[in-house]
Amino acid sequence: MVRVSGFTVSGMAAVLVCGVLAGAAGAAETVLVREGAPQASIVLAADAGEIERLAATELQVHIKKMSGGELPIVTSPSQRAGVKVIIGRAGPRASRGTAGAGGDEPASFRIRVTSDAVLLAGRTERGTLYAAYDLLEQLGVRWFMPGEIGTVIPQSSTVAVRQQDVVQRPAFAERLLGIGDAEWERRMRLGGAYLGGHGLPVKADPRTEPELFAHENGFPTPQLRVSNPEVLRRTIEGCRERLERNPGLRYLGMGPEDGAGFGTDPWDGDDIDPLNGRVSVTDRYIKFYNLVLEGLHKDYPEVGLAFYCYSDYMRPPVREKPDPKIVPVFAPIDCCRFHSMDNPICWERHSYIEHIVDGWQALGVKMSYRGYLFNLADPGLPFSMIRQVRVEFPYYYAKGMIGLAPECHPAWSYHGPALYLAAKMMWNPCVDVAATLDDYFSKFYGPAAGAMRAHFDCLEDAFARADYHTGNVFDMPHILTPEVMESLEQTLSEAERAAPADSAFARRVHMTRMGLEFGKAQLKMMAALNAFDFAEARKQLARIQDEIVPAAVAHKPPALNPDYAPGFVKRFWEPAVRQGYERVSNGNEMVAKLPDEWLVMLEPSGHGDDLGLWRPDTGVRSWMPLKTYSQSWSNQGLRYYKGDAWYRTTVEVAERYRGRSIRLWMSGIDEHAAAWINGKKLAVLSEGSAPIGNPWEFDATDAIVFGGPNVVVVKVTNTNRELHEVGTGGITGPAMLWAEG
Repeated sequence: MVRVSGFTVSGMAAVLVCGVLAGAAGAAETVLVREGAPQASIVLAADAGEIERLAATELQVHIKKMSGGELPIVTSPSQRAGVKVIIGRAGPRASRGTAGAGGDEPASFRIRVTSDAVLLAGRTERGTLYAAYDLLEQLGVRWFMPGEIGTVIPQSSTVAVRQQDVVQRPAFAERLLGIGDAEWERRMRLGGAYLGGHGLPVKADPRTEPELFAHENGFPTPQLRVSNPEVLRRTIEGCRERLERNPGLRYLGMGPEDGAGFGTDPWDGDDIDPLNGRVSVTDRYIKFYNLVLEGLHKDYPEVGLAFYCYSDYMRPPVREKPDPKIVPVFAPIDCCRFHSMDNPICWERHSYIEHIVDGWQALGVKMSYRGYLFNLADPGLPFSMIRQVRVEFPYYYAKGMIGLAPECHPAWSYHGPALYLAAKMMWNPCVDVAATLDDYFSKFYGPAAGAMRAHFDCLEDAFARADYHTGNVFDMPHILTPEVMESLEQTLSEAERAAPADSAFARRVHMTRMGLEFGKAQLKMMAALNAFDFAEARKQLARIQDEIVPAAVAHKPPALNPDYAPGFVKRFWEPAVRQGYERVSNGNEMVAKLPDEWLVMLEPSGHGDDLGLWRPDTGVRSWMPLKTYSQSWSNQGLRYYKGDAWYRTTVEVAERYRGRSIRLWMSGIDEHAAAWINGKKLAVLSEGSAPIGNPWEFDATDAIVFGGPNVVVVKVTNTNRELHEVGTGGITGPAMLWAEG
């Protein structure tokens, strides 16, 4: 029979029929180990494959750790003693067919337990392995995170499994998290073919064949010009080569190169993406994909094509109708990460995502989901995605998506509960979430469970209530307020007191301590930088880079992402902190702090220079006040603004600085800047190499009026071509005038 569960997401009602088929399960039990003595043997076929042998070994090892009793693994009928635990091909062929009930999903399996036998049979060997893991979970084994620290094995001298006849298949064919630990992913029954990809199977060089590439400003970009017939011919040829090497390939993954550079194309539809303000190029690619499949289907009629539904090609086409074998792999990178779809505070997740999904489904295609279970460009501040997973995974199942493969970080200090829940819900999105979380906290944290649950509830509630949406960590001080950080400290300290010293529970609590200490230091560093206290910012940066991050990424499993935590700190914060300190030390001196709030004129057409907005005597009554480092563009109503922003302020420079070289230093600009003081344009001394995190500097010496006020004008151009998904713009960090020693 089929187990049916109902689920309602606020504003999005849907009845789910989860992909878990259930048969009878009674109260009677079959004993495998009694008082430490084996009562069963694990039966393998003589020609069992590697994966079936792994299934047998996993059962044997875990049951021995539970009870001390080691079940023998046998292949000869004469060796079989007691209850037979039959693995895969050692059982009747009919049982493997039954495992595929309801479809041909290779991960499906059957568990049949009688008084004298336990049958674990998958439609494939992988399904048989998953049956073994399900049986171990029934016995109380848990793999909450990778490694020994994440494994919970109950202790009992007697091991018994309930009698049952159950068939399961996963709700999603593609179940991927990509946290870099194959053993944990396998034990959590993740798997399936990866869908989507960047790039086309075409060999071409823009230097020798520029006509095959899109052009911007007269130069070829990395994007191939898909309306060129030669690009189509080579793509079909490349796809045929792939299919010849792998004739069982179900979906070809391809798409544009990651990044921008699309230029214009006659195949584009008349549609603008409101998130990034650029022309949606989806029509261009859907027409191309249709032609690719048309060229393949005469020989490969069943093959499909999966592409990232992402960035400039996320919106549904307005002119082209996609071939039904095209799978958009939905990756809403431009949308806010902080909230879940049931939260009306966040219009992007609450309504816009649903609008996009409904638009694609109206065109008759199946979709897959490749979202983001982390905060973009964030090195690892406290952030939890439990609610996002519990709300959105059932929604995507209700929408008929064939796979879930969200991008995530192996940052187990704070991402652990959400990653575990995500893995469970990829198999069954109708799982009892409350019971799953209760099981997680009680078994993983033991006597510290209550305090750790309160800790994560506090964190989740802080983000749910926060009307902030900027990526990176610009909004974190507004969300992780001193009050929230104090609550996190109190609950974590309570957990540390509750967990017995040197226990696994204490080590698990300590992982979260590592994440919280990083968050505290990062917030202190940001506050010091914004207060022009560069010595304190440097002190906190050193603590982060020399102590906290190395220990956190060296932990097994890592408490912070080993790739992104050190990299993002170095990329987004080290240059500003280091340069700021250098400019106020070793004889150098800060001349004047520029304010947080400036007057600003938005000029999207790019003609502000001709209008004279740089002139010191330009009227400013119509200009609006705008914060720089204390509030992002998103928080001030400019989340979707693209173009120039002209900033203006006035600052006094004392007479005593006359005769010294004066520099205008700006710690954060998104994306490009030009500056004037008293109407004189300043020469650029150093240009930020990234949209945020790399300071700009100008030579202000000849423009300064000493002993009086100076009108400072900065034009910031934000075309949203670089890190547009963060939601920042303009001046993003503190700025100052300084004098060389």
